[in-house]
Amino acid sequence: MTAPRLRWSVAAAVALAGVFVLGVTSVHFALPGSTVALWWPAAGLAVSFLLATNPGPRRSAVFVLGVLVSSAAANLVGGRPAWVSILYGVANAAEVALVHGLLTARGRRPRLASMDDLWRLIAATVTGAAVIGVLAGLTAHYVLGGDFLDSASAAAFSHGAAVLVMAPLGIAAGIRRTRRPEVEDLVQWVVVVGVTAWVFHLDQSLPLAFLPIPGLVWGALRLGLRTVAAQLLVVGVVAVTMTSVGGGPFATAAQVGGIPPETVGALTQAFLATAAVTTLSLAVATTQRRAALAELRSEVELSGVVLDTAASAIIVVDASGTIARLNATAARLLGAPEDAPEDAPEDALVGRPAAEVFPVDDPQEVRTRMAEIADGTVPLRNEQDWRVEGLGVRHMVWTNAYLTDDDGRRTHLVKTGVDVTDERAARTFVEAVLEAATATAIIGTDLDGVITLFNRGAETVLGWRAAEVVGIRDWSLLHDPADVERRAAELGLDPGFGVLVHRLRGGAATETRDWTYVRKDGTRRTVSLTMSGIRDESGRLTGYLGVAEDVTRRRQAEVALQVALDRERQAVEELTALDRTKSDFVSSVSHELRTPLASVLGYAEMLEDGAAGDLTERQLELVGRVDRNGRRLLSLIEDLLLNSRIEAGRLRLEPRRCDLSDVVASAWTSVATVTSQRELARDIDVSPRPLWVEGDPAALERMVTNLLSNAVKFTPDGGRVSLAAHPDDRDPGTVRLVVSDSGMGIPPADHERVFARFFRSSAANERAIQGSGLGLSIVRAIAEGHGGSVAVESAPDAGSTFTVTLPVAPATAVPVSGSGGPAPERGVSDIS
Repeated sequence: MTAPRLRWSVAAAVALAGVFVLGVTSVHFALPGSTVALWWPAAGLAVSFLLATNPGPRRSAVFVLGVLVSSAAANLVGGRPAWVSILYGVANAAEVALVHGLLTARGRRPRLASMDDLWRLIAATVTGAAVIGVLAGLTAHYVLGGDFLDSASAAAFSHGAAVLVMAPLGIAAGIRRTRRPEVEDLVQWVVVVGVTAWVFHLDQSLPLAFLPIPGLVWGALRLGLRTVAAQLLVVGVVAVTMTSVGGGPFATAAQVGGIPPETVGALTQAFLATAAVTTLSLAVATTQRRAALAELRSEVELSGVVLDTAASAIIVVDASGTIARLNATAARLLGAPEDAPEDAPEDALVGRPAAEVFPVDDPQEVRTRMAEIADGTVPLRNEQDWRVEGLGVRHMVWTNAYLTDDDGRRTHLVKTGVDVTDERAARTFVEAVLEAATATAIIGTDLDGVITLFNRGAETVLGWRAAEVVGIRDWSLLHDPADVERRAAELGLDPGFGVLVHRLRGGAATETRDWTYVRKDGTRRTVSLTMSGIRDESGRLTGYLGVAEDVTRRRQAEVALQVALDRERQAVEELTALDRTKSDFVSSVSHELRTPLASVLGYAEMLEDGAAGDLTERQLELVGRVDRNGRRLLSLIEDLLLNSRIEAGRLRLEPRRCDLSDVVASAWTSVATVTSQRELARDIDVSPRPLWVEGDPAALERMVTNLLSNAVKFTPDGGRVSLAAHPDDRDPGTVRLVVSDSGMGIPPADHERVFARFFRSSAANERAIQGSGLGLSIVRAIAEGHGGSVAVESAPDAGSTFTVTLPVAPATAVPVSGSGGPAPERGVSDIS
């Protein structure tokens, strides 16, 4: 069993013990000759316990069963027969269950906060008293032989009075104390208890039973429901106890006037019921009054706070034109006097004429307006310019309302003013901006698409005047219907305004796309429309704004440009195909020329060797010319073939680790053979250590040969050609190959172009130097194909220097010999 259930069980056991004790006591103190007790506080205790603890249906039923047992036992111990005791126990239990059930019906929490609550308590008490009266009367009549009506009325009064007096104590147990005890409480308690004890003491026979009631009324008006409930119980206990022993006016009347015991009991219960109803009524009314005053005070304070914190100026003016009340905002605008209190500056303005306080240029106009309050002719809306110190001229918009008395006469004018100076200035600025955008259409709509804003730019673009469309036309009607229907089909929507704002309704911030506007004259304009949502301070969507720019000419230009680009693309494709055909033709012709040319060179070599007999010097000279020109032509054919492979992306390299020194030596030897008849100084400087690179020896030799051939070709006799190959001092991971000459040089403007295919510099053309213009383009292709680069430094008549950088080969590669040929002695110069 949990602690709360255990505590309730203990409390219930104590309460049932109290029911038993009080029942025994009531039976013992029953008036002589009466078949029922004078008062039955056990019923009040049981009801009060259930109301105070509110235990729920199951535990309430258990407790009611305990009341049956306790009441029956009390009657049995009090000397009544067993059957009578059991029947009285059932009657008591039925009364407790009925009263508690009526007060807690529909899960209601019993309370005494209003007169309806009090009437509910009285009705439940009367109903329970009637039930106990009927059951007790039947028991007394059929079992004990007593009079049914007398027994029933006596039982009903005794139980009803007990419940009415004690039940409020159980209800008040759940009420939180709102005030601390004071001296008045003690005095009032002494008066109530003292007067009650005096009225009902043994020697007092005067009919003064009403005297305790004023004391109880005092408590009801001043001390609250808890005190009243406790005092009713004390008064009831004292009155019943003293009457039972023969004290007080009711017992004296029985002794002197021969009144039956049941009548004495009825008078006692009537006294208790009267005291309870009177006192509880006043207590409930007082509680309601205090709650109403507290609520009123709270509403007044709340109203004051709302007025003082409102951004609007609120001024109440009476019929004489005097300010009756105003809030803090109005006081700040009016400017409080110097002697005004700091915490409430508006108080210093109350009671002053509005015409003297309002900071306007014409006080007489204000005075005239205020004089019209009683007649009700003050406009319900007007505007004024106030000259506020420190803020300048402020434009105020006033909304006026009348207050009337019970006879319907207008007594006050409530003026609510809003400072719209900044708002009007901002609106004017925005309107100026909108009107200045004459080339941009700005259109605003509500949530349904009805146009609310149509600027001058929109009038220019669409041809409609704002007055013709604002508040009248749906924006989607200004669009090309075909555009709207096409977009609706894409989105799966019905054609209409929803097509324009579909993405915005889905949560997007903006949407930009091209639309076609239909002007008033029927012409169509292409616009780039950006849609965005208009939201209030809480983020709720309130409308839409569209900003459109007429892009008709731009789109036409874009279409024309696209057509031109398509044509140019087609031309490029045709040129590319033509260039490919040219390359294929050159490659095919080169291959066809290569075979007969090799035969010519072979026969020339055989003639030089004397295969056809000895030749004269003149014949040998001619054969030598044939051989030299044939080899030049063969070199040209090789360049064309290699260029074709480069253009087609079919330059195939077979890289392997090789010594660049061997490659340089082979190329140097081949060029030396060709230039043996030239008077040139040739210098070669190759590193004594191997220059390992990852490359194709044949392609590298071709690269070096082309560089040396160019140097020899463009250097006149008496000049110098140099070749150097060393590791790069600035970058240990590369090798540098430098070929330089003292020839005619290259103009700076041609430095980058010399590596283009078929390019020949202006100096070469002027001096009619033979060449195809392919050598340096092949050099660059081979260098870059090996992961390297080539650069040139030159100036007219100052010679040229070409520098090739190649990456060093990894040490793990297997070295191979060069392309063959004896290497010249490194670091040696020779003159041919």
